[in-house]
Amino acid sequence: MNKEDIQGILFDSDGTLFRSEYRQAKAWDEILAEYNLSIQPEDYFLYAGKTSEEIEEMIAKKNNLKIEKGSLVKRKDELMLKLYGKDNLELMPCAREAVEYFHNNPRFKIALCTNGNKEEMEVKLERNGFARYFSVVITKTDVEKAKPFPDIYLKAMQELNLSPNQCLVIEDTEHGLEAAKRAGAYCFVVPHEFSNSHNFDKADKVLTSLKDLVDFFR
Repeated sequence: MNKEDIQGILFDSDGTLFRSEYRQAKAWDEILAEYNLSIQPEDYFLYAGKTSEEIEEMIAKKNNLKIEKGSLVKRKDELMLKLYGKDNLELMPCAREAVEYFHNNPRFKIALCTNGNKEEMEVKLERNGFARYFSVVITKTDVEKAKPFPDIYLKAMQELNLSPNQCLVIEDTEHGLEAAKRAGAYCFVVPHEFSNSHNFDKADKVLTSLKDLVDFFR
């Protein structure tokens, strides 16, 4: 990758900019408590980066739950919106600094690309003052297939009017990395406690924090 060719920075959301993976895991745990079930620590690694629909299917299969499809997702989405509406969501280290750096540099176009739904994403952005940074926000609601399919990143590239080899995706999970590479983009990964056991062999670079990303382009 020649960094001089990069014009677009495509940020994932949960676990990349927002420290939301733990909160989402706790939300699933709260819902499952109604069925006298709980999420085991090893499950957190399996769920990181996946859509709520995928997680619901995995939970139902593992616990032999006979539920209406989408019922757990609906409960989880309602709970998350309630939580996000109460307080600001903690950011990942150097998240604001990284987003501001690329937003303020006229060389770059930036987008937010998430497996979350649009309503939840809008609340997160408003509560943390991030809405002004992103003119392009693509969620699973905007495409036919979410990550690990490439649709979200391909749509972002289309709206930014950039080709894949002009774009660098910033991800935190194997699921997201797969989506980025299938879209033909470069991808840097910043692992965290829920994804550090994922396979990042396909990543163009594995970083320790978003500070490393800014330092790479400075």
